[in-house]
Amino acid sequence: MHSTLGNFVQRHAEAVAQMHHVQVVYITIDNNAKQDFEIVQNTQAGVQQTIVYCKKGLFNWYTKWRGFKKAIAHLQKNNQFHFDLAHHNVIWSSGWQPLWLNWKYNLPYIITEHFTIYDTLARHDQPTFLKLLSRAVAKNAEAICPVSQNLADTMQRFGLEGSYTPVYNVVDTSLFTLAEKPTTHTQFLHVSSLWDTQKNISGILRAWKKASDKNNSIRLNIGGDGDILPWQQMATELGIRTESISFFTEKTPSEIATLMQESHCLMLFSNFENLPVVIVESLACGMAIISSRVGGIAEHIHTKLGYLVTPNNEEELENSILHFATHKQQFNSTEMRAYAVEHFDNKSVAKKFTGVYRKVLKK
Repeated sequence: MHSTLGNFVQRHAEAVAQMHHVQVVYITIDNNAKQDFEIVQNTQAGVQQTIVYCKKGLFNWYTKWRGFKKAIAHLQKNNQFHFDLAHHNVIWSSGWQPLWLNWKYNLPYIITEHFTIYDTLARHDQPTFLKLLSRAVAKNAEAICPVSQNLADTMQRFGLEGSYTPVYNVVDTSLFTLAEKPTTHTQFLHVSSLWDTQKNISGILRAWKKASDKNNSIRLNIGGDGDILPWQQMATELGIRTESISFFTEKTPSEIATLMQESHCLMLFSNFENLPVVIVESLACGMAIISSRVGGIAEHIHTKLGYLVTPNNEEELENSILHFATHKQQFNSTEMRAYAVEHFDNKSVAKKFTGVYRKVLKK
């Protein structure tokens, strides 16, 4: 129903599937569904998938509850319900799933968390019921594996008690590889959902206007799975030179990899984050990083990998753009890729999860 939603979960599952049998159960609302529930099973990259498409009902939470129970019943009916543990992704609003499996089948579970909802900028006006449910889910989990230490700390401040072992996001280092980069100009890239509240696209464009007026050899390619039209209009209103900026719509992972291979620097200016997948993908392609100092990004980005700026400080962003354009030769693409392989490669992440699994099952 959404081509990029949960892609970071998919990559974790595919990494783990290199060493274990993985069955994914996913429940989604289909606004165009003609029947109440449709169950589809397939296998992709070694991961067996059971997807339940649910017709929109009066209460989505109740519809998904019914869909989840139908998925489990389907696995049981087809002799596919043989598991040592459950590995749930994202507590918020769906943490009842592993909690129910634990109660019904005595199935131990771990949690991987990617969500920014625990950040003070993103959690306002959230229902009390979901907060209480999240705390119960965390408390009963055998292990909690946020994608950064910063997220682990934030979750604990939020009141989610448990045993924490951060496991990073994963990158396919066979797809995101090194390639020859342009020599006639400095190519910057921004890839995101284009949601301004989080990604601060407006701040990027204002900083880019000033930087591109001072250096006519820099280029910015900006896009993602959000609406690019408002940002194209803003660029026109700001008077950004058309030759210095371009926009793109949603692309496949291989197309994103090509964009990264053709770029020198990934630019993020988010107000809040955890550890965005685009950062680890960019490093695997030998790209430097310019990012605001938020979430778990500072745990990895140091002087050999890029620059960190103060959130919402457009002057710092402008200065970093201009400085990188004249000092990009200081960054070693091979070393940046080596860092990505060591920390975010499929095998590395699979081994970390395996250690968590064995510890849980031994206990």
